[in-house]
Amino acid sequence: MGVHHPEEDQEHQLQGNHMIGLATPSRGAQSTEMWRGRMDPGAATPPHVHEHEEIVYILAGEGRATVGDQEVRYRSGDTMILPGGKVHQIFAETNTDIVSAMPIGGTVRLPNGELLDLPWRK
Repeated sequence: MGVHHPEEDQEHQLQGNHMIGLATPSRGAQSTEMWRGRMDPGAATPPHVHEHEEIVYILAGEGRATVGDQEVRYRSGDTMILPGGKVHQIFAETNTDIVSAMPIGGTVRLPNGELLDLPWRK
C-alpha cells in the first residue's frame, strides 16, 4: 500500500488543462490509473480515443463533452462514462475540476492515429 501526499504532486499542463497523476504506475498502481485535472475556462481536451472506458467525475464547473457525434452537458457532481473506442472531447465553459480513472496501459490517440504521450500517466 502506498500513500502519496499533495506536496509530492507534479502538475503537467496541456492547452489549458492542468493534470496531476494521482495513481500511476510510477506511484505503485498496477491496474487502474487516476488523475486530477483542472481546466481553464474555454479550454478543451484534444479530441482523442482509447481502448478502454474512462470515468470522469466533475468536482466543480460546467461545460460540455462530445462522444462520437453525441454532445452532452456536464456540471458539478456529474459523472461521465466515456466509452472505449469512441473519439471524445471535453470543453470547459467555467473553471472545471475533475477526477478521472481508467485501466492502466491503454494507449491514447488522436483521431488521425497519432499516439499522445501524456506525462501525468507515468
